[in-house]
Amino acid sequence: MFIIFIQVGLTMRGRIVRTSVSLPSDLVKALDRFVDSIKSDRSKVVQQAIRNFLSIPHKEGDMVSGSLMIVYSHDEHGLEEKLTDVQHRFSNIIISNLHIHLDEHKCMLTIFVKGRFKDVYNLMKSIIGRRGVLMLRESLVKL
Repeated sequence: MFIIFIQVGLTMRGRIVRTSVSLPSDLVKALDRFVDSIKSDRSKVVQQAIRNFLSIPHKEGDMVSGSLMIVYSHDEHGLEEKLTDVQHRFSNIIISNLHIHLDEHKCMLTIFVKGRFKDVYNLMKSIIGRRGVLMLRESLVKL
């Protein structure tokens, strides 16, 4: 077990509060390897990890922005038209999209969104179950 201490002081944004966190030693070793590889320090990495965690939407009404990355089979008859139809139904939250060809049989569609988490979630549900959709990965932050 290892304890991380964060020093108390004043910053431009406000007070820094000293706190401690108990972590398993293998997690601390992995953290230290990562910190060394990016030439940073534990406090900065832990602060960023906490900010990242807190930016994850947790409630249906949370306002979010980000992207949905969809990998799908180009060979699935009618899928591209269905994906276009879905995007038209959710045009109130879709900012833009980008389509690229990964290889002869697979494409990637990235849809950029901004809106309520509930609406983005419904968009994801309307895509993920479609025949030919191989993967959907979301990257959303709470606004």
